[in-house]
Amino acid sequence: MNVGAASDARTGNPDMNQYSDQGPYPWVNPTSEDAQGGEHQQNQGAALEVPVGNAMPPSQSATIPVLQPMNTFVDQSQNADGVPGRSMLADGMHFVGNAVLRGPCSIAGLLEGNLMQDQGAEVSVVVTETGRVKGDITAQKISVMGQTDGILDAGQGEVSLHDTARVQGIVRYGRIQVNGADLNATLERAAPLQAVR
Repeated sequence: MNVGAASDARTGNPDMNQYSDQGPYPWVNPTSEDAQGGEHQQNQGAALEVPVGNAMPPSQSATIPVLQPMNTFVDQSQNADGVPGRSMLADGMHFVGNAVLRGPCSIAGLLEGNLMQDQGAEVSVVVTETGRVKGDITAQKISVMGQTDGILDAGQGEVSLHDTARVQGIVRYGRIQVNGADLNATLERAAPLQAVR
């Protein structure tokens, strides 16, 4: 305990409402530079030394941005060439909601919701070994190495189910490749498109 600091008798922590001759925060140890140019140091984000168990001094209030509710996330990322960029849900991330994709997407985390390709886009979706999807995926090309529970709809496109995949639900495909996946799903082959004469 620092000399001159009032403390709470129950916890032994400094009483935040009491002031001593060292200022309102006696546990802060200003250096001689701070004493001479304290305002400059404060603007530079000087570090405070606060002993473990003591409360941090009050700081400037922070503003929290207000998020507007949105039912669906639309991926609008593009690279410098104007080609849609890759979207990724990294391992350890948890996303709840729907997303409309314009470019390729990798799922390594947990997705609870639906992934849909944008109208006119031909999207590929990869569910990696650590990825889990509880919802529907609609894309031209779907590759699963992780777990899915829902509808995989590739339409006339391609579905690849790898040996580490666990798939439940419905799989709609034009072409399918199953490499030892744990498959507990209804398979529906899409009718081939009729050639216009």
